[in-house]
Amino acid sequence: MRPTVQEIAEALHAPEMLSATVIDSGQNNLVLDTGDLIVRVPRHDGARRDLAKEAGILAALAPSLPLPVPAPQLQTVGPHVVAVHRKLPGESLLSLAGMTDTQKLELAGDLALFLRALHAIPVGLLPAEAAPDPVAEWRALRDQLEAKALPLLPAVTGAAIRARFDRFVGQALSAPRTITHGDFGTGNILVVDGKVSGVIDFAGCGEGDPAYDLASLSAGLGDEFLLLMEPHYPGIAAMSERISFYRSTFALLDMLFGIDHGEAAALEAGLRALTGSDAAA
Repeated sequence: MRPTVQEIAEALHAPEMLSATVIDSGQNNLVLDTGDLIVRVPRHDGARRDLAKEAGILAALAPSLPLPVPAPQLQTVGPHVVAVHRKLPGESLLSLAGMTDTQKLELAGDLALFLRALHAIPVGLLPAEAAPDPVAEWRALRDQLEAKALPLLPAVTGAAIRARFDRFVGQALSAPRTITHGDFGTGNILVVDGKVSGVIDFAGCGEGDPAYDLASLSAGLGDEFLLLMEPHYPGIAAMSERISFYRSTFALLDMLFGIDHGEAAALEAGLRALTGSDAAA
């Protein structure tokens, strides 16, 4: 159960919440926008844990980042927890449509410098938690896929995914480990008149391979955009194989989320991306 808008408005002493707009009903949080405040309401237990982690991470990282980021505060609404922060200006980037070549170059430079700064922050600044084991993480994901997602795919597709995972697991231990955003897609990049005004949604932020953030960006803006970033973030080309692998996993993660949380739209989106068909096929 999630708190109602009425309950949130009363708990926050914010009657303007009653007319808030739902700006996102994504996989993890229901997001309410009053025009001045953003309230994120977790949709499941994992999202609740992520909100608490995110608040601590942003407090530690914000001083070292070159672009504005949210400063969420956790608030209780009865037995529930929500995250509240002032709204950053701008709209989600979504695509490069309508942007001039000059604007694209400026955007690439700003995003490259942001990622370069984030990836350079010492991992020790993250809130204390057990250091992740990259090989164990990817093996665990492969096991979940084997049990839940791959049986829904054509045999040849499943075999190709298994082989790709097996090749990657052998490389995962030697990949760099930095602080990563964890979901650096276009929906989490805000722009005003084509210029970056902020970066949001650090729920997936933690220790990881910097190539993962570049894969998220590539999924939304294309590999060509990464080429525009390279003068400001040297080494992107050397990550191309890892970027490609991570990008190939996004549809699989959609499938797993749909299966685990009963979200048919996410499951069908993953299936379409991998096979061109949906769950009903």
